[in-house]
Amino acid sequence: MGTLEVVARPEFGRAEFEWLSRLRCTMSRGPGEPAFTLVFPGGGASAPDIVKHVEATCATTPRIRFCLRSAVIVPEPNASAFHVFLVPDEGFGAIIRLHDRLHVGPLAGCLRPEVPYIPHLTVASTRDFDQARRTKASLNAHDLAIDGRIEAIEVHERDAGAAHCVARVPLARPGLFH
Repeated sequence: MGTLEVVARPEFGRAEFEWLSRLRCTMSRGPGEPAFTLVFPGGGASAPDIVKHVEATCATTPRIRFCLRSAVIVPEPNASAFHVFLVPDEGFGAIIRLHDRLHVGPLAGCLRPEVPYIPHLTVASTRDFDQARRTKASLNAHDLAIDGRIEAIEVHERDAGAAHCVARVPLARPGLFH
């Protein structure tokens, strides 16, 4: 059995999704669909316990709308790398609160207290700081406004670097009682 992680694969308009996917494919070491990692791999809880916890958290968490407006550079000293993140202005707090609510019970051991959590989509990774700086500057030279929404989160099991979805759990629909 591999390690478990929790991610949100946001929904975007078609043009925004294609642009983000192309950007990630050309600039990132981890191409694939854009996602917010909410719980990084780790912990020792079983998949059924984690899925049950995620279901309970999602049942009381309304769907999240967000807007990506800026790029930032975040170093990863252990890998001698620099990542360029797109971060949300709108929705930032809602994603932080979801992250915090997930890191209790069976996922408490996955919290990384030495690294502050920044909701983000990784769009580029490089070992060259100047390249990361140019990428960030290029993105921030535009008036970014990429709207998206998180309607569900997924529990993934990661084996030998590859991840596969164990469960997809919808967030609560906003309504009278949310």
